[in-house]
Amino acid sequence: MTHNDLLNGWIPLYLRDDEVHWGYMGDERFTEPFCHSSLQRLANKPFNQLFRPRTTRAALIERALSHPGLPVTGLIFHVSRCGSTLTAQALTALSNSVVLSEPPQLDQVLSDASNDHALLSALIAALGQPRRTNDERVFIKTDCWHLLHIETLLRVFPGVPWLFLYRNPIEILVSQVRMPALYLIPGFLHKHGLTPPEQLFSQPLAHAAWVLAHLFNQAVHAVQQYPNGLLVNYTELPDALTGRIAEHLQLDLTASEINAIQQLATRDAKNPHMLFTADSDNKQAQADKSLHELAEQELMQLYQALERLRLSG
Repeated sequence: MTHNDLLNGWIPLYLRDDEVHWGYMGDERFTEPFCHSSLQRLANKPFNQLFRPRTTRAALIERALSHPGLPVTGLIFHVSRCGSTLTAQALTALSNSVVLSEPPQLDQVLSDASNDHALLSALIAALGQPRRTNDERVFIKTDCWHLLHIETLLRVFPGVPWLFLYRNPIEILVSQVRMPALYLIPGFLHKHGLTPPEQLFSQPLAHAAWVLAHLFNQAVHAVQQYPNGLLVNYTELPDALTGRIAEHLQLDLTASEINAIQQLATRDAKNPHMLFTADSDNKQAQADKSLHELAEQELMQLYQALERLRLSG
């Protein structure tokens, strides 16, 4: 047995400077809507409070040579508030799949100016180790701003089918007015190479539209430049989960898996104890004239470009 074998069943909880801090996961699955919830739960377990192995980043990369992990068979990109969490949750219904939904360690690596492809690959290998006998594959749902790194991700995972989920930008902006997202805090995206004009920092809605326009634009270019992409409009959900998305990701669903996904789709993806309620009409009704004008000026042409590409694909 080598030293690295001692990390079987352990996953990287987080990276700090040159160190990787590990926590024991055993044969548990990532089933929460977001990885950070699973990681926090693991970190708070008494055993992981007492024992917290640390390695260097170089050791993580070296370990991936002998422990390459399960194959990544799908990447999910999105613009937030558009059904991506539902899609990731649906994939957790497949017992042979490891679903990494917005793992914070991925953001740590992507925000690093070194752009270390080997570290990125090794991190996913460590998170995607087969911890149960029927584990076969890994799906990754990125944070929405990781569209800014789509070229890096598609190079690290070449040939992997990927999705881009989106919806009418008016509805996204209304959602951001209700509950602004973390990535729209002024300056948050600077470490990811996106710096909005400072005059927008005091105009939250205009700032949100500017950022969203850049994300939409990234998607328009990516789907034309890179193969294996599939555009999915929020309006296609949940039917697309067992239709276009399943076909694109080559899921070959059984009748019981289809039923499990359909049952999941009746729940609110972010709050599974609540029933899902469609909100598009409500959000459209809440959009005032100024929001409509902002969306028309900054976002609708990009949205319509995506729609043309989706419908012609």
